[in-house]
Amino acid sequence: METGASNILLKINFSPSSPNNLLTEKCHLSVEIGLNNFSYCLFDTLTFTYILLKKFEFQAKDIKESCEKITNIIASEDLLQKEFYSSSLAFNNFPSTLVPTPFYKEEKNREILSFNHEIEEVLTDKMHQMDAVNIYSVPTELLNLINKSFPNTQKKCNSSILIDQLLLQNEKTEKTIVYASIEKKNLEVCVLSENKLEFHNSFTTDTKEDLLYFLLFSMEQLGLSPEKTELVLLDDILKSDEKYNLLYEYVRNISFGNRSENLNFTKELESIKSHQYFCLFSQLLCA
Repeated sequence: METGASNILLKINFSPSSPNNLLTEKCHLSVEIGLNNFSYCLFDTLTFTYILLKKFEFQAKDIKESCEKITNIIASEDLLQKEFYSSSLAFNNFPSTLVPTPFYKEEKNREILSFNHEIEEVLTDKMHQMDAVNIYSVPTELLNLINKSFPNTQKKCNSSILIDQLLLQNEKTEKTIVYASIEKKNLEVCVLSENKLEFHNSFTTDTKEDLLYFLLFSMEQLGLSPEKTELVLLDDILKSDEKYNLLYEYVRNISFGNRSENLNFTKELESIKSHQYFCLFSQLLCA
């Protein structure tokens, strides 16, 4: 379903029959924003249940067009004009670098991040499950838009949520596990061993062959055998996908991740696979 003349695709829509009648002042709003997508969900704090999920996708040739389309989405969603009990927002697929706390110096943020990335506005997250700071960059125009549209919302980098939640889920796990968060053209790899983060990196993947290459490359860097190492998949991948079939030719021990057992969902939302929208549904736990 496309919305309006701006070619914005409403890809996912799990909403109550009368969404405008929701008591949003009793709900937590979680928002996830990328340069080509916008997602949000609502968590009812009275019933401790997720009750709504929407995801929009669009194409944008530059940051200006991306911000225009995000502005259109926000303006078109009546729910987003209401007051909420609390809210959080994550920037998805933007440059980031983890720095151990003992080596962290705020005045070095821009210098550290600029080693490998073009940067504009520099933000930081103090990690909860490891002694480190995540430094990341967001385009100035996008940050200004978010500050105007969601002025009192806690903001984080999506990778901070991913890493913290995986460490929390594996606090009693000693074995080595490779996690791969897969989206349309992005791969984010986290390797955990003895409940410590051994490796984290993000890659642009235009083809399924790119996905395979960067995943095997990441495992090779740590001396991990594709035949023996456990690979856990998250987000935008299904067992019926060509991407999965190609991965399975080289990595045999593959499974899908699970959201926290502490989260509840309406019957409609329970139809979503437990490995999908992992970070969006984990925002509340990491807020």
